[in-house]
Amino acid sequence: MKIKKKAATLGVTLALTTLMLAACGSNGNNSSGNAGATDSGSSSSPSSASATLSYMTWTYSDRTASTDAWIQDMKDKYNITIDMQNVPPDQYATLLKTKLASDDLPDLFLTHGIDNEMNTVEKFKIQPGQLVDLSGLKSVQDFIPSVIESRKANKEGKLFYLPVSTNALGVLYNKKVFADNGITIPTNIDELAASFEKLKAGGIAPMAAGFKDPWTTQIIPFIAFGQYIDAKDPTIKEKLATGELKYADIKDDMTKVLNVQLDWADKGYFTDNFLGTDASVASQLVATGKAAMMVTGTWQLSAIQSANPDAEIGFFALPLNAPGEKTALPTNANEGLLINAKTENLDAAKQAMDFYLSPENQARIMKDLNGIPTNTKVQVDNPFTKEVQQVMGQTSVIATWWGTDGLYQPSGTSFLMEKSQQNLVAKGTTPDQFIADYDAANAKVLNK
Repeated sequence: MKIKKKAATLGVTLALTTLMLAACGSNGNNSSGNAGATDSGSSSSPSSASATLSYMTWTYSDRTASTDAWIQDMKDKYNITIDMQNVPPDQYATLLKTKLASDDLPDLFLTHGIDNEMNTVEKFKIQPGQLVDLSGLKSVQDFIPSVIESRKANKEGKLFYLPVSTNALGVLYNKKVFADNGITIPTNIDELAASFEKLKAGGIAPMAAGFKDPWTTQIIPFIAFGQYIDAKDPTIKEKLATGELKYADIKDDMTKVLNVQLDWADKGYFTDNFLGTDASVASQLVATGKAAMMVTGTWQLSAIQSANPDAEIGFFALPLNAPGEKTALPTNANEGLLINAKTENLDAAKQAMDFYLSPENQARIMKDLNGIPTNTKVQVDNPFTKEVQQVMGQTSVIATWWGTDGLYQPSGTSFLMEKSQQNLVAKGTTPDQFIADYDAANAKVLNK
């Protein structure tokens, strides 16, 4: 299940991507740029003999400066030439599958993601021994533990790639509206309800909603699933994918998850005409102070700021937790660089990967993306990103959201999450029917 994003970078927008293919420039080879870098502290030492590595990507236009610098540093520091092939995003999956079929995979190549069954977003299955396990690289130890664990949650239990940037689902809020109405950041569901009532009494819509866009209707339930189900028992999402559990087996918790958004709609906490408003207009409402907040992904910041560059926007985790409980923060990080296990230059490929994942190089990538780094040693200057990082350190981070990474449901299910959630909030169906329809669609795949 993927949430549609309105932008590829967090502008501050984030570039991550089971959710969206990043835009890309024209094909290029061996692009080089101003390196000006210091030693990263990588475990790799300079190569005594030269090596050339093929590298396939679709992201060069988003990461031009950082890619040029990485390629130049590999040449200058390690005597390794990176032969880059930059592919238009709409052609990437097809070309990658063609190279796979002809046993001509590049030494290094990007993927939009690999699920726990070893299926790639590019629609082919990774075979045993096809990729290199990165666990032994020194740079890996600097990454967020939950991201490492989520990427190792596959049939082989190996770490084949590390996403460099992450998204979080939570609340983007107008700081001036909060201050003018005496609202402090709520830390539990009781405080959240009190803030809603206070804002509503003051004539301010507590939350903007763009439910005309079906993808937006998923986000509050995704967070609720993380809080009420995933945080309580993280094995449930695996059991739902294999058919060991049905959604009917967790009906009480699922009903609680689905009713959060419905209850807020009934109480008038959303902006008027939320079913006829899209995400762009909802973003404008927050930017102009007509609504106090918007429950969405961190990528939505650029849309809000483009509507009002002077708006001061903050972030906090949506506190659906009871007082004393930790707040769950669903995040997602998928895209990453892989090493072809059949490369003729394995040591050089590991060296290139170790430096690619190093804090020095990751800092350059984050500068290009204005993203939230998954490398804990990377420092960012953007206040919003710093705020998100601080929230991640204070909450129970869940490294997936409902429906992603081959979890929560069997691969190939015909259940349409976006449309079903939109139909639910429009009162075209009920939580009971939602659950029954979900189980029925999953059963067809599982033959149960």
